[in-house]
Amino acid sequence: MVGADVEPAIQGQIAATSRAEKVKAIFSQFDKNDDGRLSKEEMSALVVAVNPSVRFSDEQIAAILDEVFRTYGTYIDGGGLSLDGLRRTYDDGAGDVDRDFDALGLSLASLQENTGSLKESDKKEILPLPIISEPAPVAPPTATQQPTELSPAVKQLLDELEEKLKEGDSKEVDASNMQRGLAEMRHRADTLPSRSPAESFDAHMEMGAMLGVYQRWEEALRSYRRAVALRPEDARAHFRIGNAHYQLHNYEEARDSYERALQVARQPVDSKLLPQIHVNLGVALENNGFLMGACEHYREAAILNPQHHRSLKHLGSALFALGELRAAEEALQHSVNLRPDFVDAQVDLGNALYGLGNLPGAMECFEKAVDLDGTHLQALYNLGNVKREQNDFETALTLYERVLSSADNSGPTEWTWKVNLNRTVCLLALGRGDDTMKSLEEVYAQTGKRVEIYELKKLLKKQQKGKGPTKNNKGLLAKMKSMGTSSTFGQPPQARAAGMLARTTAPTARFARNSNAVSTPDQVKWALEIRAVQMVTKLGKCLPMWLRREASDSNLPDERRQPAGAGAPPSLTQPDGKIVRKASVERIFRRLLGSCTNPQTFQVAMKHINQRMLAVLDTDENGTVDLGNVLAVVAILCEGPMEDRQRAAYDILLWRARKENDGNLPRQHAINYFNHLYQVYKPKQEIADRPPVKQEADGGDGISHQEFAAMFEDEQIGFHFLSTLEKLEKHDRVRHHGITCAANGYTIVGPRYFCTNGNFSLCAASYAEKMLPSDPSSKSQEQYIFREVTLESNGTKFKKLACYSPASDVKLND
Repeated sequence: MVGADVEPAIQGQIAATSRAEKVKAIFSQFDKNDDGRLSKEEMSALVVAVNPSVRFSDEQIAAILDEVFRTYGTYIDGGGLSLDGLRRTYDDGAGDVDRDFDALGLSLASLQENTGSLKESDKKEILPLPIISEPAPVAPPTATQQPTELSPAVKQLLDELEEKLKEGDSKEVDASNMQRGLAEMRHRADTLPSRSPAESFDAHMEMGAMLGVYQRWEEALRSYRRAVALRPEDARAHFRIGNAHYQLHNYEEARDSYERALQVARQPVDSKLLPQIHVNLGVALENNGFLMGACEHYREAAILNPQHHRSLKHLGSALFALGELRAAEEALQHSVNLRPDFVDAQVDLGNALYGLGNLPGAMECFEKAVDLDGTHLQALYNLGNVKREQNDFETALTLYERVLSSADNSGPTEWTWKVNLNRTVCLLALGRGDDTMKSLEEVYAQTGKRVEIYELKKLLKKQQKGKGPTKNNKGLLAKMKSMGTSSTFGQPPQARAAGMLARTTAPTARFARNSNAVSTPDQVKWALEIRAVQMVTKLGKCLPMWLRREASDSNLPDERRQPAGAGAPPSLTQPDGKIVRKASVERIFRRLLGSCTNPQTFQVAMKHINQRMLAVLDTDENGTVDLGNVLAVVAILCEGPMEDRQRAAYDILLWRARKENDGNLPRQHAINYFNHLYQVYKPKQEIADRPPVKQEADGGDGISHQEFAAMFEDEQIGFHFLSTLEKLEKHDRVRHHGITCAANGYTIVGPRYFCTNGNFSLCAASYAEKMLPSDPSSKSQEQYIFREVTLESNGTKFKKLACYSPASDVKLND
C-alpha cells in the first residue's frame, strides 16, 4: 500500500498502474448496485467517508454533488458518474487518491471491502482553489504533516463547533454571541488538557477548515493564525491563510501568505502541496496585476506536476494577456490535450490562434467550446467575430444576439458595448439601415457618449442622406470593424485613423512646408506612434526623477550588484551588468504606475510595454532584459520638459555604464541607446531599418550631457522626433471648430495641416501618410505646401464653422 507521504511525481508505468487500481478500488467500494455508475446517493456516501471530521448538511452535500455532476457532465451516463469520470476528478486535483485510498482502509492486494476504522486525520479539506477566468471548483489542497489521529478532546471541540455553526446558519444565534462563542472555542483549543502544542495546532487547523466550509473566512483566518503561531514552519498553515485571504479579496495579503508557504515548504513532505501553492500564488499575483510574476509560478506548478491542466491553462491565459501568442498557444494546447472538454482553455486557445492569424483553427476551438457549453458567452462572442470576419454576417448576427440575450444586465459595460458594436457592423453589412442607427444609438449610450461613436453616427446619417464621401457603406464598415476589434481603442484619434489609413490606397505626392517650423510627414508619423505608446502604457504620467530613483543596484539580483568599493568598471566587451528578469521589471513598473492604474489597467499597460519594449530588448529571448536600457528607453515618454527626460536618460545610461563618478558617457553607449529607441518606437509602416553605425572597440570618447542632448537632432544617428511629440502632447486635444479632414472625413482633433495652394485641411494621421482628398481637382498640384495649425486662432477663418456647443454632452477620450 502506498503511503500518503510518498512523492506523487513518479512517472513510471508501475506508479500509473497503481494509481488506476486505487481509483478502481474506491469506485467499486461505493458502486453498491454494480451498475458501473456512481449515483448521487453513492457519491454522497463517498464524500462523507473521505471527510470524517466534517458534518455536512443536506444542502452542502447537494451543492457539492451538483458542482461535480455539472463540471463532469460528459462522464454522466444513466444517472451516475462513470469510472472515467471519477478518475478525471482525481486527475483535476479535486481529491488525493492516495489519501482517500488509505482513509477508506483499502488494499491493492484485495479489492474487497475493508472494515477497518477510518482515520480522522486523512480528511479531505474543502478549501477552494481560486481561479481567475472560470468559476472556482472545490479543489482541496493537499495537507502536510497530517495528524495521525485527532484526540477525543479535539473531536469534541469540533462537534460543538459544528453545532454552533448550524445554529448560526439557522439564525438562532446572533452575530455577537456567535463571535464570543467562537473566541471561547479558540481559547479552549489553546488550553486543551494535554497542553500539547501539536494537539492545539491540529485543533486550530481543523476548526479553520470547518469554518471555511461554512464560509466564515474571517473566523477561519483567526484559527489559522493561531496555528501559525504554534508551528511557524508549517507550509500548510500559511497556505490556508492565503486561501482565506483570497476568499476575503485581500489579494496582497494572500500573496504574502503564499510566498511565506513557499519559503517554509520542503521536499518530500510538501511535494503534493507545492504545485498548488504556485498556482494559487500566481492567481493572487494576477489579481494584483502581476502577469509576468504569475507566469513564473504557473510554469513552476506545471514542472512539478505536468498533468496539472489548470496550471497550463492559467499560464496560457496570462501569456495571451501579455501578447506572447506563440507561447500562449503552446501552453493552452497542452492544457486542451490533457483535458479536451476544458471549455475555458478551448476559448483561450481560439483567441491565441486568432491573434496568430489562424482563422480556421480559431473557429474550430470556438465551435468545440460552444458544443461543450452552449451558454458560454465568450465562446459565442468570439465565434461571432470569426463568422463576421468571413463575411457570414447572418450567422454572426445570430451569435451576437444570443450573447446579448444571455448576458446578465448587470454585467460590465465594456462587454456589452463591444457585442453591440459588432452587431451593428453586421446590421450595416446586411443593409438594415434603420436597425443600424438604432443599434449605434445604444452603443453610444453604453460607452458614455464617446466622441468616436458620435462621429460614426454623423457619418452614417450622411451616407443615409446620400451626402457621404461614398455611395456604399464600405468605408464606414471598415471604421466600425476597427473600433470593435482593434486593441488601439482608447489611444488618440490620430493613431486609430492611422491604422485605418494604412489599409487605404491613395496616391502619394510631394509634400512641402511653408517654414522649417512645420513638422515633416515622417516626423508626425513617428510622433503619433510614440504618443500612442505613451498613452496606452500610461507612462506619460511618470516623472523623470522616478526613473532615476529606480536606476539602482538594489533592483538587481545579488550576483549582479557592484560591490562597495569596486575597482575599475568592466570592459565594454563583457556582458552587460544590469540584467534582470522581466518579472522584476514588472514590479518596478507597478511602483511607477501604482498611483494611476488599477490592477486591470496595469495589466493592459504591461501588455503593451512587453510587446513594444521588453520583446525588443530581450535579444536572447530568455526572459531577461537590461534594466538600464529599459528605463532609458522609457524616459522620453515621461511627463515634463523634454530636457528633463533627456537628462534622466543620460543619468540612467551613466548608471548602466558604471560611469556615475566619471560624468561622461561612452559615445558607443549613446549610439546603442538611439538604436534601441529606433527599434522600440518604429511605426509598423516603417519597413527599412536604420543603417548600422560602426562600432568603436573602446566605446569611443566620453560625451557630456549637452553633447548627448544635441545627438537627438542628428538625422543619421539621433532621434529627431521629440519636438513633434511635444506638439502632440500640448495640442492633441484641440478641436478646430469642427473642420474635417479632407482625406478621411473625420473631425480634426490635434494639429491641423492646411494646404495653402490646395485649400484643404488634413489631420495629423493623413498628413503623416501623405493622403490626399478624393476630389480629383485636389490632385492636380505637383507640390503641396502645408502650414501647421495647432491653435485655431492662428489658422485660416472660414465663413461657416461647424462648432460643438459648449453644452454638448459629447465626452472626449479618456
